[in-house]
Amino acid sequence: MAGSFNNLQRLLIRASKDIPDKALRVMGVEGKKFIDKNFRDQGFTDTSTKKWDARKTTDSFGNDITRYKTNRVGREGSLNRYGSRNADRAILVGFNTGGDKLKNSFKYSVSQGSQRVVFRTYKSYAARHNEGLDGMPKRQFIGKSEYLNRQIADKIKRELDKTLR
Repeated sequence: MAGSFNNLQRLLIRASKDIPDKALRVMGVEGKKFIDKNFRDQGFTDTSTKKWDARKTTDSFGNDITRYKTNRVGREGSLNRYGSRNADRAILVGFNTGGDKLKNSFKYSVSQGSQRVVFRTYKSYAARHNEGLDGMPKRQFIGKSEYLNRQIADKIKRELDKTLR
């Protein structure tokens, strides 16, 4: 009986040392996956997915900016250069830039001392899109989410089960 109690005590001590570090790493990895998922789905997932607003296709007068207006340059009604570039392109994805610069700009760092995970990007316009600033429609890709909390909790539970085996 004393031997099994000592084994259990050793397992719990090891788990108490390993789990905080693993939990922070899990939060970082799952958070990065969550951002990628939101870009893939073109919307933000909390309890359900809220799709992003479509790209603007009209000017201030209500004219379609994706089609030729006359036969002078191209066939009237057919897609112009801007329209053909944006026809099947995902939202928040640049044209002719590899298509995913904002999505791939996110990195995370784990701070062991303060016990937190910080996500950052070098793109200055990321906050403008995520929060809908300066007249830009809100196209959120990171923030508080029930879905993300569930993913993190499930992964940490699996890590704890692995440690206690």
